[in-house]
Amino acid sequence: MIRRRPIHSDASPLARQPETKLGANHKRRRAVGSVALVAVAALLAAAYPMVVGNLSPTTGSAMAVATGSTGGTSAHDASVMSVSVVNASPGALTTTSTVSGSIVAREDVLVGTESEGAGILSILVEEGDTVQEGHILAVLTSDLDEIALAMNDVEIERANALLTQSDSTIALAQTNLDLASKALARADPLSKSGVTSLDVLEQRQADVLVAEAKLATAQQAKRVALAERAIALVKHRELTAHLERTRIRAPAAGIIVERFAHVGDIATGKTPLFRIAKDGLFELEALVPMRMMDRIRPETAASIAIPGIEAPLAGTVRHLSPRIEQTTRMARVRIALPPTVTVRLGTFARAEIRTTEQMQIVLPLSAVQPTANGSQVQLVANGTVETRAVVTGRTTAEAVQIVSGISTGEQVILRSGGLVRAGMRVTPVLPAAVIASNL
Repeated sequence: MIRRRPIHSDASPLARQPETKLGANHKRRRAVGSVALVAVAALLAAAYPMVVGNLSPTTGSAMAVATGSTGGTSAHDASVMSVSVVNASPGALTTTSTVSGSIVAREDVLVGTESEGAGILSILVEEGDTVQEGHILAVLTSDLDEIALAMNDVEIERANALLTQSDSTIALAQTNLDLASKALARADPLSKSGVTSLDVLEQRQADVLVAEAKLATAQQAKRVALAERAIALVKHRELTAHLERTRIRAPAAGIIVERFAHVGDIATGKTPLFRIAKDGLFELEALVPMRMMDRIRPETAASIAIPGIEAPLAGTVRHLSPRIEQTTRMARVRIALPPTVTVRLGTFARAEIRTTEQMQIVLPLSAVQPTANGSQVQLVANGTVETRAVVTGRTTAEAVQIVSGISTGEQVILRSGGLVRAGMRVTPVLPAAVIASNL
C-alpha cells in the first residue's frame, strides 16, 4: 500500500525554500546584533573615565559630606569645598544719614525805627536786593525835624556871632586897660613932685580899675557865648539824630529777604520794617534724631539737595544744638550752604550727612545672617564650618559693625547662609587669592 504526503497548496514561497538557506539568514542577523552591543559597551567604557575625571571639587565635597567621609588623604583634601572668607579686623564704617528741613538765614537782622508815629514816605529797596552797611532802605516823614534843625542852625550862628563880639569887647577892654595903666604910671611921679594934684592921680587910678572891670566883664561874656554855642551844637546833634531816624539804614551788609514796610504806613518801634540775611549766608535747618547726635560733629561734610538746583550742593555742619526737644526727642542742626548760593527762605531741602568712624570689628553685610533670635555668622575654624551668634551695631548698605561674638583675626565666611552648613569640612580662601587663581 502506497502512502502519499499531504500537499498544502497555500504554503508561501519562503516556506517552500530549502531549510539550509533560512538557517544562514538567521545566523547572519545574530552576528550583526552582537557586533553592535560590543561597540556600545566600548563607547561607554571609554566615556566613563572622562565623566569621573571632570567632577568639580564642589560636587566631590558635597558627596563626601553626604557620605560622612572624614579621611585625611590628599585625594580627599582636593575634593573639600573652597569658600571665600574675610578676616575679622578693625575698619572704618561710613554712615550716611538723611535729614530734611527748611532754608534759613544764618543770621537774621531785623531793621526797625525809633521814630514813633512817623509815616513812611518812600521805600528804596525790594526783596532780593543786596545792600551794604549804611545803605538807606526807606525814608520817613521829617518835616518837624527839618524845621527844628533849621532853627538850631540859626542858634548856632547867633552863638558864633556873640562869641566874635565878645572877642572884640575883650580886645577893646584890654586896650583901655593898657592906656589907663600908662596914664597912671605917668601921673604917679608927677603927683609926688607936686606938678599935678592928688585928684589927678586918684582919677588915673580909678580909670585903671574901670578898665580892669570892663575887661573882666568882656571875658565873662565870652564864656557865656561859648556855653551858648556848645548848647546849640549839642542840640544840633540831637536834632540830626532825630532826622537820621527818619532815614532807615541797613545795620549790616546782606540780602533783603523780607519787607514788611509799605508807603503810607505809620512806623512804630515795635514792628520791624525789613529782614536782612546778614552777609547773604544761608543754611539748612533740620531736625536729627537723638541717636545721631553722637555721630555728627561741626565741619562734618554733607550733600544738600534743593528743588530747582540740579547738582547737589556741598555743605558742612556748622552747629548742632545741645538741646533735645522733649516732644520730638530730636535736636536742631544747622548745615551751612556755600557762600555763593542764593536761595529762597523757607525752601524745603534734604541733606545727606556722611560720618566715618573707626570700629573694633567691621564685616561685609553679606557675612551676617539675620535670624529670629538675632544675627549669626559662619566661621571657619581648623577647616570646619562653625555657626556663631553675634551682636551687631551700626549697619550701612555694605558693612556692619560687630559689637561682640567674634574676635579679631577669625575667618568669617563671606556669604553666610549659602551651601555650607555647620560641621562641614571646607578650605578657606581669601577673596584676593580667589581672584588671583582665576587670572
